[in-house]
Amino acid sequence: MELVLSLGMVGLATAVILNLGGVAARSTFSVSELQYVNIQLKFQALLFVVALLVLLVLLLINKENLSIFLAPGEVTAATRGVSLLGIGEGTSWLVLGVLFLFVITLGTTVFVYLQFRTSGGSWKQLFRYLPWVLLFSLTNSFSEEVVYRLGVIVPLYGRIEPGYIMLISAIAFGAPHLRGMPNGLIGAIMAGFLGWLLAKSVIETHGIFWAWFIHFVQDVVIFSAFVMAAANKALQPTTDRDAAPLG
Repeated sequence: MELVLSLGMVGLATAVILNLGGVAARSTFSVSELQYVNIQLKFQALLFVVALLVLLVLLLINKENLSIFLAPGEVTAATRGVSLLGIGEGTSWLVLGVLFLFVITLGTTVFVYLQFRTSGGSWKQLFRYLPWVLLFSLTNSFSEEVVYRLGVIVPLYGRIEPGYIMLISAIAFGAPHLRGMPNGLIGAIMAGFLGWLLAKSVIETHGIFWAWFIHFVQDVVIFSAFVMAAANKALQPTTDRDAAPLG
């Protein structure tokens, strides 16, 4: 029953999220001369509402698990080994978190550079809109962690094996990135691995610190590229994907 509830809730939230870009683009509300900022601000506000609704449902489904995982957690907790990735049994998440933060951010940066290398932009343009980049990264990473990590882990933890929970989170997070950023099949695989890793961190540390922080840094890279491109008028948010990059 919990599996059905979790999949149904995350699936419904995803369907709503994938359509928020069009809703945001139709609104005339604006706070900036850069259209991308205006659309993204409205998108993030709507996404945050979705996240709050998911939290409300989780509170009703399993208040105890929500209270456990909606917290920073033990950031130095020991991890369960994964020989395929060279992760030794008992490795501290402090070491693992920093390591994966560097590796994953490097991969995201390379992928985003290849996607945006012809779109122009400059560091000067980025610094001008940096507060918006940081705000969007903060809200986007939190909202998506609520939906794709807590939305899966809270209902299922203690009911099915953690390995299956991580797999479900990976698929739920990776599939929408066929239309997100990073996008396409490679982007979906990258996002799927990230979803698996972040779910592992939440389960093993009993908190969202590493998941939220690692996700936040990836979003900083992604939103920086979108803002620089939009500011350079080489890429304008004329599609839902441009307006609403899942990251």
